[in-house]
Amino acid sequence: MSLYLAIDLGTTGCRSIIFDDKLKEISSSYSEYSLITDENGIVEQDANLWWELTLKTSISAIEKSGVSAKSIDGISISSQGISVVPIDENANPLDNAISWLDTRAENEADLLKNDFGEEKIRAITGKPCSSVYTLPKILWLKKNKPEIYQKANKFLMPLDFLTAKLTGNFVTDHSMASGTLMYDLENACWCDEILAKYDIDKEKLQNIAYTGEIAGYVLPEIREMLGLKDNCIVAVGAQDQKCAALGAGLDNNSITISLGTAAAVTKKWNRLGKSVIENTTWCGYTEPESYVTEGVVATAGTCLRWLRDTIYNGEKYSVIDSEAKSSIEKGSSIIFVPSMDNGKGVFCGVSLSSTRGDLASSVMEGVAFEIRALLEGMNAYEKKQKIILFGGGAKSDLWCQIISDITKMEIAVPSTEEAAGAGAARAAAKAVGRNIDPLSIGRKYKPQREYEEKYKRYREISVKI
Repeated sequence: MSLYLAIDLGTTGCRSIIFDDKLKEISSSYSEYSLITDENGIVEQDANLWWELTLKTSISAIEKSGVSAKSIDGISISSQGISVVPIDENANPLDNAISWLDTRAENEADLLKNDFGEEKIRAITGKPCSSVYTLPKILWLKKNKPEIYQKANKFLMPLDFLTAKLTGNFVTDHSMASGTLMYDLENACWCDEILAKYDIDKEKLQNIAYTGEIAGYVLPEIREMLGLKDNCIVAVGAQDQKCAALGAGLDNNSITISLGTAAAVTKKWNRLGKSVIENTTWCGYTEPESYVTEGVVATAGTCLRWLRDTIYNGEKYSVIDSEAKSSIEKGSSIIFVPSMDNGKGVFCGVSLSSTRGDLASSVMEGVAFEIRALLEGMNAYEKKQKIILFGGGAKSDLWCQIISDITKMEIAVPSTEEAAGAGAARAAAKAVGRNIDPLSIGRKYKPQREYEEKYKRYREISVKI
């Protein structure tokens, strides 16, 4: 039996999972770490913790598995994107990593707009000019910490950092590079024009390879620590949402939705095109001449958690589901706009007869309405497609059914939540010369209830906010 070690490095935690060649989870281990914040929009992390917890959880997962670590043929990584850490020649951090949540580089993002224009930046990179991406953060370091910038051998994202620690090689993948604002999407390489404009030495950036290519072999001291075989391969991984799409089996006839804290909607393309809505972005994907559009409902599961904590006083989600289902069956007309990340969340149509179940159903419907709007913006209705839905929100049968009803698409839910880890396992298998199928489907939902009129009202309200 072949085994693969998948490392899933999120924003606040690291999980290591051992999968077999049927993508059955053998064991896993998880540890959390904290963000370093202040009132000025600073959000940093100690990149050393990324590595320490990778080792800790990997050792724990191996111990829990009950199998020999020498059965592990390959390792790969799914990670948060955009965050960046300056490192020396030995991949030691020179400073804290700047998180993707950090907003300090607003002036640098504005500089990009002024120098190139929003339209040109989108045309080159597939992304808007925003401080969340990597280039503005590097420019901020260059201006405000020039000694760090000059000393830096490379600027690595989390995927690249862990790969370097495992192999000694500096490599990223196309999905991670797509989040930097330095990536030429059409030509699948670093953009010389942007780098030249800001005098950024390309030598400070890593090589770009496709997910599932060989990044290198595990270094001897790490092999000994983990008990791995001498020729254990490390495969190039991917940004976590793209890795999850790979694990779930994204193809040209399906769309993946990760329904967690946020809802990430991903559609695959074999050609580049232009999105018709502002909050959809283009990214490179896991193989040549493949791209994805991604749209995000920033507060999806967050909205339901807020409702649970404030209206339901922390009761179980099963109680919320039950009351929301009763509300839908009686025909509640409340509409909710899930823009709680920017203070524009709205309940519309609340009356003295409204119940907390009415609010709950409207939250689930509001997220589903926004998902449909994203799908329409991606031209996802050009042909019949299905949705592969995973993440914490997919545990709710009711929410899955609501999304199917509102999008008018069949919903398929994989047999495990760990889609990102499964994608990393598929990448590791590819690197060792094997092709393993994506996650099997555990549940399916087909459209049942009509939502057209309510969706029209939602759109009328949401565009005014």
